[in-house]
Amino acid sequence: MPSKIKHSESSSVLDNKLRPHQDELLHLAELAGVYIDPKVFRILVELLNMGVDPTTITKLLTTIQKNSDKHKQHSAQRRSEK
Repeated sequence: MPSKIKHSESSSVLDNKLRPHQDELLHLAELAGVYIDPKVFRILVELLNMGVDPTTITKLLTTIQKNSDKHKQHSAQRRSEK
């Protein structure tokens, strides 16, 4: 199945350097108490630039968080059983 992302777009997703205005936005988020890995921030910005609905991104992040919590609980339970 061919990708809908053009080569120039896909290479920008792989480029983890933030543009100056994005770096300022990341700094503003940190001042507001929101700490995020710059690489993750860059991916989120690229998703928004590609037209992904912010609600969809929020649902994705919520799902990732829930799965991470389940994994941590499962790992802790397995360790306590040893």
